Amino acid sequence: MIKRILVPTDGSAAAEKGVRYAIELGKRHGASLMGLYVLDVRLLEGPFLRDLSASLGTAPYVNYQGNISMLLEERGNMALESMKKAADEAGVSCETTLETGIVSRCIVEQGGLTDLIVMGRGGEHDEWLDGVLGSTAEAVVRRARQPVIITGVEMPGNKLFVVAYDGTAHAKQALKVSAMVSVEWKVPFHLLVVGEEEDRPVLDEAKNYLQSYDGLEVTYVLRQGDPGEQIVAYAKEVSADLLVLGAYGHTKVRELVLGSTCNYVINHVGCPVLMAH
Repeated sequence: MIKRILVPTDGSAAAEKGVRYAIELGKRHGASLMGLYVLDVRLLEGPFLRDLSASLGTAPYVNYQGNISMLLEERGNMALESMKKAADEAGVSCETTLETGIVSRCIVEQGGLTDLIVMGRGGEHDEWLDGVLGSTAEAVVRRARQPVIITGVEMPGNKLFVVAYDGTAHAKQALKVSAMVSVEWKVPFHLLVVGEEEDRPVLDEAKNYLQSYDGLEVTYVLRQGDPGEQIVAYAKEVSADLLVLGAYGHTKVRELVLGSTCNYVINHVGCPVLMAH
């Protein structure tokens, strides 16, 4: 059951999509929102201010830190007030918090007593990222204990989900989340395994687990090829409203060698992505 949703924002257009998506989820589940703006402590540290002074060709100004902190706090309050107003207009309960710290760490800590984290794809620097997953979002996905949705759209769809499954521990958790959400939302889903014919037992494993749920409408699919490419292609082929997968099922060392399916999918798929540990 989703009853409390954490929604980080930096006031950007990309973050606002996450806010509106979360508000719609709040209406659907009768859940409350917790809006969070983090003043990035790294922007207030000495090295950043010295570099700023050098780039401007000016002498360091003793009150740079105070002025920057004031401007960031003002921006944060505006972003949180905008979220609160939008939530109130939609009839969704929303409380807001402004913190100072390392952005990803604050998000993970605040998410400890929530059921879901919703983040807009990109963020303040989205225009330079060109849709690529930012470092803050990646850090949150890796460290958070609850499911995280990364979205580039404002409205949750409810026609069809795709669940990518490979039998790893994180994928099993994603499968559990998918089953619960599918029953609650009354949405069918396609369970996709990417592999060879000898990987069919992985598909059967998922099928055996899902048989314990009443009212599930599931289509089972086995495809060959590169996992990331096949997941993205299949989600597009069936016009999925949501893609669910386990978050970073391998070690960072292995990902450096093999690449991360999770990162590839998030950066290339068009629909929102829910990742579970």
